Amino acid sequence: MTARYDAAIVGARVAGSITATLLGEAGLRVLLVDAARFPSDTISTHFFRGAGLVGALRRLGVLDEVLALGAPPLTRQYDFGPDSAEPEVGGPQDPGDVGYALSCRRVRLDRVLVERARRTAGVEVLEGTPVRDLVHDGAGRVVGLVLQRDGAPTRVAANLVVGADGRGSFVARAVEASVERTEPASRAMYFRYLRDYAPPQQAADGPEFSIIGDEIAYAFPSDDDVTCLAVSINLAGFDAFRAHPEASYDARIRAHPGFAKRYIAARPDSRVLGSGPKDAVIRTPVGPGWALVGDAGLHQDPWTGLGMDNAAKQATFLAEAAVSWLCDGTAEADALATYRARRDESAMAGFDFTASAGRDLAALA
Repeated sequence: MTARYDAAIVGARVAGSITATLLGEAGLRVLLVDAARFPSDTISTHFFRGAGLVGALRRLGVLDEVLALGAPPLTRQYDFGPDSAEPEVGGPQDPGDVGYALSCRRVRLDRVLVERARRTAGVEVLEGTPVRDLVHDGAGRVVGLVLQRDGAPTRVAANLVVGADGRGSFVARAVEASVERTEPASRAMYFRYLRDYAPPQQAADGPEFSIIGDEIAYAFPSDDDVTCLAVSINLAGFDAFRAHPEASYDARIRAHPGFAKRYIAARPDSRVLGSGPKDAVIRTPVGPGWALVGDAGLHQDPWTGLGMDNAAKQATFLAEAAVSWLCDGTAEADALATYRARRDESAMAGFDFTASAGRDLAALA
């Protein structure tokens, strides 16, 4: 082993960077590694709530930095019926004590979080550094990582190895984390960025939602005067959409009366991006010397936009559990069991709703 850390975290996006920052602030020595180099984009629904990631940004002291990117506070919500160009106006979803939601492109948001971790005493950040293997002791406990650095394998030791590396988590596979539950895929998501997309009223102060049958479209006012305009489709329309994404996206958005005129008048700022159908999965999130956080341990269809909020909450839960073990003398098994219970209590209702309602959104209209 070339170095020893209290925690080694694989994946430096929302879940990983928040976990690393909180552990570093508690006085622990942390390694945060990612195969990507930041700024680095990723597919995302962008939207997150006051009681979730917005609150975590405030706790880390970077909320003003994200607001300075031009992400407007989303203090309202606009809901369009299938035949109406006029919305019903309501308050923000799950605003917490911050009072608003946000939307920000991940290429900019993730960089803010990585740099916040890098500024934290005790945290070392390695970008462009793939993880090749985990290190186990003779009893099967995870005790470190094998990194690829400068063309050669490098071993590092850690009391806790954290997989924050997304739905295809290498760490989850390497520890053979049990799959506790699977829900079959029922939807696909496509989006693009637009400029000059006019808000439904005077200000770009809320997300927009429009449900027509088993389809939902979204508009998220985002950073730098860009709007993310997305549509979630069912499996019946997926093959045609995948074959002709630009034409299919255009046709689907134009079919939503609340969006159509403003969409036609706006300027595309990206190609159509998206994610095909993927099963929702809950994995066992802890074991001897390891833990999973964010999508690595629990991921679901993005149509409810819960992923980033889940990641922020779970990062906080895991950091608090790790501090109670590594700093305060709580037994490892007890601390990690507490993390697991808090994750499930926080995320299970949203997971259930995402799976059940996602099979036919017409019931929500």
